Amino acid sequence: MRYNTDLSSLGPQEYKELLKRQNLLPGRRVLLQNIDQNFEHFENEGICNVAELKKRLSTTLKLAAFAQATGVSKEYLTILKREIGSLEQKPIPLADFPDVDETLISRLNDQGIRNSKDHFESRHHGVDELSCLCDLVRINGVGAVAATTFYEAGYRSVDDVASADAAAMLESVSKVNDSKHYYKAKLGVKDMQFCIDFASLLIKYCK
Repeated sequence: MRYNTDLSSLGPQEYKELLKRQNLLPGRRVLLQNIDQNFEHFENEGICNVAELKKRLSTTLKLAAFAQATGVSKEYLTILKREIGSLEQKPIPLADFPDVDETLISRLNDQGIRNSKDHFESRHHGVDELSCLCDLVRINGVGAVAATTFYEAGYRSVDDVASADAAAMLESVSKVNDSKHYYKAKLGVKDMQFCIDFASLLIKYCK
């Protein structure tokens, strides 16, 4: 199984609907403006999947040419490029996970396994806590601390999150954080639903 989403299998319409459901950062909410028309322009230019869209936005010159071809502003496309980048989670250093045994981390480091991607793709990946944490951080926006909170709340894999109810998940995760004070951010049902949606995306497109 792949660590990240296979962008070549993710169509523009499904990605568009994911964006609509996402709790976008304030600076990226412009992506919702004229989103249906913009994505229609992308498809009219022959964009069949997000990998192709990412490629068309990969350099300043390509982005400018795509803006001219579609009529979608360079500003919009620049923000979209950044948002697409978030679909591919950066690996988390194993040492960033709270309370993971330092001896284990050191032993894995000696074997060249230094981050969540290394571990996920290694023979060591199983059902132990570290394996679960390395799976959970594949979800967009879930870092080492959030993964630990999810794990302690009983959501121990991408599959667990994908099958969760957003309100129930928020209650369980908030209860753990109220006790352990892992993070200060105030999360809501929409945040949980985005994690659920993204986990479902990973299951579908990481085969």
